[in-house]
Amino acid sequence: MDPDLPAPGSEELKRQVTREDLRLVYEFLYKRRSNPPTMVEIHDHVAAMTGTARSQTDRRVRELRNWFRVPAVQSGRDYTYHLEGRADTVRTSRGGISARVRGEVLSARRCAQCGKTPLGDHIKLEIDHKIPHSWGGTDDIENLQPLCEQCNHDKQAFYSSMSPFEEQIRAATAHHEPHRRIGELLKAFHRANAEAPSEIVAVVASMHQYQEDWQKRMRELGWEFETIKRKEHGRVRSYYRLTAFTDWPPGTIASQIRRSESARKAAGRRND
Repeated sequence: MDPDLPAPGSEELKRQVTREDLRLVYEFLYKRRSNPPTMVEIHDHVAAMTGTARSQTDRRVRELRNWFRVPAVQSGRDYTYHLEGRADTVRTSRGGISARVRGEVLSARRCAQCGKTPLGDHIKLEIDHKIPHSWGGTDDIENLQPLCEQCNHDKQAFYSSMSPFEEQIRAATAHHEPHRRIGELLKAFHRANAEAPSEIVAVVASMHQYQEDWQKRMRELGWEFETIKRKEHGRVRSYYRLTAFTDWPPGTIASQIRRSESARKAAGRRND
């Protein structure tokens, strides 16, 4: 535990974290350092103080990671949030999205998720980050898309459910090859001695380009992993635990896979 953490209410904290709602979450995490709370406990505390929704509380915890290390640690079937110290690298505040970029993104005049339009369906379009800031996403136009309010709300709720795994997800988001994203995600869970939920592997695999058969991409790595199935809340969920992996080959992974497949086919023809 970092003894150099700023005390709640200190001038140093106010200079670093200018928003009062973020300082409220920080104060709760600071006081609970010896008994780290779950997200439900953080939500209940913030709701009692401000009356805000859980998704907003999740976002506040993510934003605190701009300045502090707040890992989510698995405890049974739940996760507790530990205020461990200052972040290794302080993320500076974003400049925001310019009016020109907003106009260009919204010029599509159609929700990228459901296809509804403001004129035909009387919906309002919002700017969405394909990869959230907390996962390493940027304000670059390539990372922006128009979503209607409902689709944006639903996506935020879905992504908020993955907040305990942000550190593992961030380890994979910058890579443009789906094989490498999947591999780096599995390695991050391996380092954390944890299992990767299948829905997170699917989301990370499709970050930069949709992958209809992400399971095939995972098999193509040639790595060894266990598949664990559990019945949770009335449905069966799948998890993956990496057990053995190799270094990345030079060049693109896809080209290496094609070379390996060609070599196997050539060997098969020689044996016929």
